[in-house]
Amino acid sequence: MAEGTRGRRWRATATADGHLTHVLLLELDNDGRPSRLELTTEAGMLTLHPEPDGRSIEGNVVHARGVRPLQFRWSPDHELEIVDRPIATSVMLHRLSGSVRVGEGETIDILSIDAALTVRPGSRVVRRIADARWEVADLSAGTQSTIELGAHGIPRFRDAQEWPLEP
Repeated sequence: MAEGTRGRRWRATATADGHLTHVLLLELDNDGRPSRLELTTEAGMLTLHPEPDGRSIEGNVVHARGVRPLQFRWSPDHELEIVDRPIATSVMLHRLSGSVRVGEGETIDILSIDAALTVRPGSRVVRRIADARWEVADLSAGTQSTIELGAHGIPRFRDAQEWPLEP
């Protein structure tokens, strides 16, 4: 994660059994809202960016058989979720930490993106259970996860490695 004059930029990779499973670039504006997402998996490369009017988010998926355009309804209340990857969810929770108190929760409209780069509109129920700990539930799927945030909204991972961007 790096801070800049135009906002925050997240870069992440993940591996499983020694193989790269995804590459992520998530850019946020100065209000902590997503301004650009690039996600590469075995399925291809997805890009998404909110349109200037703030009412839609557009992009595409480039894959082995061509290009699939994407367009979804979007608003200042929408968030992004990348299934099984906590960065985008952590960004949402960090932003919400300014308005949601411990013991409180909210229902959030999201666009959920899976490893096959399928994007689905949905919602998540988030609840702040401690100062840096949150529960996130997908009621339609009957799933729930817990995320703990560290400094600057960075998710705390068991085996994560972090490197400075500058020496």
